[in-house]
Amino acid sequence: MQKFRNLKVLNFDGCKLLTEIPDVSDLPNLEELSFDYCRNLITVHHSIGLLNKLKILSAEYCSKLTTFPPLNLTSLKRLELSFFSSLENFPEILGEMKNLSYLALFDLGLKELPDSFQNLVGLERLSMRDCGIVWLPRSIVMMPNLSSLNAASCKGLQWVKSDEGEEKVGSIACSNVYEFSVDGCNLYDDFFSTGFMQLDHVKTLSLRDNNFTFLPECIKELNFLTRLDVSGCLHLQEIRGVPPKLKYFTARECISLSSSSSSMFLNQVLSCF
Repeated sequence: MQKFRNLKVLNFDGCKLLTEIPDVSDLPNLEELSFDYCRNLITVHHSIGLLNKLKILSAEYCSKLTTFPPLNLTSLKRLELSFFSSLENFPEILGEMKNLSYLALFDLGLKELPDSFQNLVGLERLSMRDCGIVWLPRSIVMMPNLSSLNAASCKGLQWVKSDEGEEKVGSIACSNVYEFSVDGCNLYDDFFSTGFMQLDHVKTLSLRDNNFTFLPECIKELNFLTRLDVSGCLHLQEIRGVPPKLKYFTARECISLSSSSSSMFLNQVLSCF
């Protein structure tokens, strides 16, 4: 490896016989590393997480990879980590990473995001899809730049306080989040319990295809909310409050919503204008 100390790009994509990513500590100038579609890959050497000039790291469709080494990549701008359900835990983040602004986690077998996830201090947008039942640390909501969190088709989301590992929290709370979407995440009424109102700056709220039976009265205290979508919530029966600046409301296929509740909601909307 020492002969390639100036190497900047290393691509193992599609190497069907590759079972291990070796020690890359002798490649200090590496900026791009990719090993997509390495379907027999089992092990990734921990040195990958210590490349301080690495800007792009891509590992997708590695169907046999079950663990990923801890990361301390201060220059990283793009992380592609998706499409292998064998990965159950997101890698530990060992130090602050300021340059990663967007992260997509699709079709993983995640069971949790670690408390150290909050070390991704530059993260602005987080997207998750088809990630099973995911335990998320409460500390994630304190990330300073996070403005958009989207989850779709996860079997469930469970929130837990970082300092009280067993305490479940029914909603996310982050005053900087303006877009929040949890479509098809198997959420019930407890989603609106402790912490929901800390979404006090949210402008767009999408709760499509979930299992809750009501929208709580406290939702009217979301003073910045302009768009609300509850389409496909087949069990929704009651709407108890209307945000004061709501402009767009969609509730297609809400077959359990009573006519009286619909009329009351309409009267409340009209009274806001």
